[in-house]
Amino acid sequence: MKKILLLLLFTMGFSAFSQSVFEAKTSTDRAVVEKFIRNNPSHPAVAELKKRLPSLSYGGSSPVAKPTITQMTEKKIEKTSTVGTTAAKGEPSEQAKNTAAVLTNLFNNDPNKKEAIIQFVNKSKCILVIKISGKKFYNLSVPANGQNYILVEKGNYNVSTSICDAIYNQNKAFTKDLIITLNAG
Repeated sequence: MKKILLLLLFTMGFSAFSQSVFEAKTSTDRAVVEKFIRNNPSHPAVAELKKRLPSLSYGGSSPVAKPTITQMTEKKIEKTSTVGTTAAKGEPSEQAKNTAAVLTNLFNNDPNKKEAIIQFVNKSKCILVIKISGKKFYNLSVPANGQNYILVEKGNYNVSTSICDAIYNQNKAFTKDLIITLNAG
């Protein structure tokens, strides 16, 4: 009787152990995989699971980021960097030319202007690389807890980025100057 009881306990324990290995290998939830690694550090599957960790997110699926969009006014643009010149020829740098174009556009009151200023405010702890595709293609880097802006030709665009594993992907019509605030989760 003792042998049967021990065999039954061993079998149940082994199947529970195997189930968690299977669960960890098939799960898309980072927390499940981390728990298995923490509870079974010497298991042969740990090396494979550690390789999968960077591609997983908590909760098993990528959350969707929700933006806050406000209309831009002259007072809302803030200085984000220093404008300079290229050292070799004393000519304005690309950044200085871009800043001049943005300021010219900002103070241009013509409603028929062909470009719009889009400012992105990043309220997350992650650096963003924002891809804007449509009539033209733009890439913009926004520092963690920072902001950056870009001058785009007016039109319809797809704006996409990843905010600390949260996916942001929206179609936007840029017809006027805007501020888009992105938060994680």
